Amino acid sequence: MSGVQTSPIIPKPRGRRAHYATWGFIVLCIFAMYHMEQSWHHLAEYITFYFAALQIGALLRGVCNLMEEIWHVQSRYRSSWWRVVVACLSPSLRRHMLLLLISICAYMALFSDTGLQLFLNLILLCLCQLLSFAFGLQVRSPSAVEVSEICEKNNRNVAQGLAWSYYVGYLKLVLPRLKDLISEFNRANNNLLKCKETWKLHILLPVSCEIYDDLQKADSHIQYWKDLPALQLDRAGTKWRSYKQSIYTILGEDKKVHLSSPAQRRGRATSMLVSRQRRQL
Repeated sequence: MSGVQTSPIIPKPRGRRAHYATWGFIVLCIFAMYHMEQSWHHLAEYITFYFAALQIGALLRGVCNLMEEIWHVQSRYRSSWWRVVVACLSPSLRRHMLLLLISICAYMALFSDTGLQLFLNLILLCLCQLLSFAFGLQVRSPSAVEVSEICEKNNRNVAQGLAWSYYVGYLKLVLPRLKDLISEFNRANNNLLKCKETWKLHILLPVSCEIYDDLQKADSHIQYWKDLPALQLDRAGTKWRSYKQSIYTILGEDKKVHLSSPAQRRGRATSMLVSRQRRQL
């Protein structure tokens, strides 16, 4: 088990180093401003102004996305207007609106502007953000690291999708009927698999994602012996689709022969092929 955990080809979960680095740079910026001997009131004015600009930009981006998504309410959001709003403005409504109100209040407290001047400044902020969106100056595609992190946090990696597909399309069908298949096999083979504690389907998960079509080539101690009775089901328009498990003899370190019914998770092979194909492109 320890060998699997320390294997260099298995990516480990991302930590909080990026978060710590952010706070490190914040401390450096505060340290630099402190030694520049600027007025803290003056610095607070600029920080509040730029912070308000960021929140306004986030809100405007959500509103612009909303103008497009309202044309896809039926096809993408099941005719639910609330889902459209949540999809476009959920982060903005939960975070940016509150921060924007705080920024505006702080702006009014720090600046001695009239209501008209404050309104004009807000319009200028909106105009700058909209011009940035229009000319593509602010919007950027997330980096590969950011995309990977988003997928990991939301359990949307290709491997996780393949795992669910393997469970729904294979294991959920085979496992409930496995004992019946083994019992049928025993009746035809003199009760060979009589120990019910060993009635298990062993799913092989190679660390390297290398899936062997012939297990005998992977290890000379593994030899094909027989097949369990085939499970036949009607699936996706295919009549009597067959699901078959093979039984192998395995020569252990104690020189004893053990029987096993292994199955390699084909999703890992698919994941590896997808990864290789992307690198070729």
